[in-house]
Amino acid sequence: MHEEDDTEVRTILERVASYYGFVPRIYQELRHNPAALKTFFYKNEQLVTDKALTGLAKELIAIGAAAALGSEHCLSTHIEGAKRQGAVDDQIFLAILLGASVAETTALSKSLRVWQR
Repeated sequence: MHEEDDTEVRTILERVASYYGFVPRIYQELRHNPAALKTFFYKNEQLVTDKALTGLAKELIAIGAAAALGSEHCLSTHIEGAKRQGAVDDQIFLAILLGASVAETTALSKSLRVWQR
């Protein structure tokens, strides 16, 4: 790893930690591949800083997606992020239910299509 890569990686990880209060596992693993880390971080940073949705709305969407995918680490991370954005338990619970409902509906529709063939 080049020194400038090392400096940029440290800066990225510090910025991630300042947002989440810790460095999520995905960023810890990606730090071993600076090019992949930079690509992942800057793409996500663009999404997070876009003003079309509030930070809380983005965290609630991420909670629903993590629930739908069954990603415990992502779910924990985004629940904490939502709480820092002012989410109340009812909002978090609804986001989880919506995500789970999407996952259930997707599994059901795929299964019914296979069965109908």
